[in-house]
Amino acid sequence: MTCPSIVRTAKPEDHQEIWRLFLQGYRENGIFTLAPEKVQWFMTRALAPHTIPPGDTGPRGVIGVIGPVGGTLEGLSFVLISQFWYSNDKHIEELLVYVDPECRKTGHAHALIDWMKEQVETTGLPLMTGIISNERTEAKCRLYRRMLPKIGEFFYLAPKGAGAQLATVASS
Repeated sequence: MTCPSIVRTAKPEDHQEIWRLFLQGYRENGIFTLAPEKVQWFMTRALAPHTIPPGDTGPRGVIGVIGPVGGTLEGLSFVLISQFWYSNDKHIEELLVYVDPECRKTGHAHALIDWMKEQVETTGLPLMTGIISNERTEAKCRLYRRMLPKIGEFFYLAPKGAGAQLATVASS
């Protein structure tokens, strides 16, 4: 399983594979309790924007994927048009960049980051992305530092007695 590192816009036929990759990513890096209905809401908005009712001003997104339409996907990037709480300025917010573990010795991660950078040029909006990870955190940070300008860092503190999954974030 390895296809060329070519990112395309996801289609509704990719729904099941996007869920598979999302769940793999969540198992590796999820910090909070999974809300499948919320994930589905965001995915539907990205995969079927024609179903968004007129007048709905909620977030708009797009998912870039690597792999054949309706086939096995090897990586994905999910971005939204978003705003910070203190501004009306719009930006692109990255929700997820994930490469299937079987395909990590490819150029897929680079291609997905490049695809996000292309979205900047396509939309004219700046990109906000970062690393929240339980696995290989520093290696991922080095990749992003090579490809994008750094503007800060993330930190996380769980309450005493929080689940083991949360504790692994603080030690990564």
